[in-house]
Amino acid sequence: MTEVHYGVVRTSDGWSLIGDALRVGPYATRGAAERAARRLAEQSTGVGIPVQMHMQDEDGQLRRPQRLS
Repeated sequence: MTEVHYGVVRTSDGWSLIGDALRVGPYATRGAAERAARRLAEQSTGVGIPVQMHMQDEDGQLRRPQRLS
């Protein structure tokens, strides 16, 4: 089954939402980027496509992905 991956990562100009051929942002805060990523993920999960959400924390560490379905 197809699966979509989105990530929220720190960039030189703030926080960005990334995915396959996708970069949205910058957002001023990690929280704002995360809310945007979750709204985008809802579009995929709403039609039955699972989403893996990858989040970078404030210290730069990438957290274990969270599966949204």
